[in-house]
Amino acid sequence: MIFCIYGSGGLGREIFDVAVRRNAVSSAWDKILFVDDFADEGSFYGTERISFASLQALGSNVECVIGVGEPSARESLINKLHSHGIAAASLADPSAIVSPSANIGAGTVVMERCIVKANVEVGENVLLQPFSNIGHDIIIGAHSVISPFCAPGGGTILGRRVFVGMHVSILEGLNVGDDAIIGMGSAVFRDVPAGATVLGNPARVTKGNDEGKVFR
Repeated sequence: MIFCIYGSGGLGREIFDVAVRRNAVSSAWDKILFVDDFADEGSFYGTERISFASLQALGSNVECVIGVGEPSARESLINKLHSHGIAAASLADPSAIVSPSANIGAGTVVMERCIVKANVEVGENVLLQPFSNIGHDIIIGAHSVISPFCAPGGGTILGRRVFVGMHVSILEGLNVGDDAIIGMGSAVFRDVPAGATVLGNPARVTKGNDEGKVFR
């Protein structure tokens, strides 16, 4: 089996390191490769970088995760994989702690030192970045990104394509709507509307997210 990371930027390389650590204990993959639509094929970061056409040529002996941090782009790329019959894999760093009662969706990446607690539901193609602490009974919608050192409280519901910046705290039991952005360092004490960008302590709506993008 070959494991591929779709995207070879900084995040893709971080995920590669996670995959190498996972493979050292599980020996699940014969190769770990990068796939990139915008870079030349060849040697890269101690392995190989290939095109999407070359990925397709590998046949069914391949599984992938998405290595970009923009939620809308994560959704587009995973849909591209699905449309070509390419399987999405889940990946968790050996140092992550995941409750046996948690449900982790296909394509989700759980990076180093994450904690995923009891009865958590993580959707497809979610990215949980290092040291995020996902409290009990939380639901995280597909394609969302939880940045390092985040701590949503128990029972929080986050929609699809939500982006939570670094060092964010969220009060237990709140709802965060689809396509919302929570800025770095924010403390969230009330529900966040779909498509809103909130920032601060306490977090307040600063603008909308009409373009559906985090990174401009």
